[in-house]
Amino acid sequence: MFTSQRALRGAISVAIAAGLTVSLSGCFGNPLENLTNGLVEGTVENVIEGQTGVDIDVDGDGTGGKLPDSWPSEVPVPDGKIGFSLAAGGSFSAMVTVPGLAEAEAGYENLVSSGYELVSEISLGEDAYAYGLQKDNWSVQYSWGINEDGTASVSVIATETETSG
Repeated sequence: MFTSQRALRGAISVAIAAGLTVSLSGCFGNPLENLTNGLVEGTVENVIEGQTGVDIDVDGDGTGGKLPDSWPSEVPVPDGKIGFSLAAGGSFSAMVTVPGLAEAEAGYENLVSSGYELVSEISLGEDAYAYGLQKDNWSVQYSWGINEDGTASVSVIATETETSG
């Protein structure tokens, strides 16, 4: 049971991110690939933003997305093509396509060198990993998988945690 609007929005954003991450990743056929002029992207963004208050950016071909203006500077994201991003009440998510495995691993190493502590890790098969990291009042889920074309799809989900005091 959710005890606050903030927790509910965070859960909604993670659910949306998970669904769009799978559907827009290179691991599966892109459902937006054949649609033109951003019609579907704009519609998806408007519906989600209107119903949830979530700031979202969906880019079907992975070339024109951007991080929300409110993306926390404390949470680094690897350089690459942003295909999806959102921000909702202390929760942030982005799907980034990077050139390959080395760049995906470098994004993880950047989090560690920025002071994030590894709290969980999962191997999802050959060249696919998921890590849970924490630093100060941020919890980050960082995962990636290699696409058929050799690029890597990186997912970064950051949630602001409540500080005690």
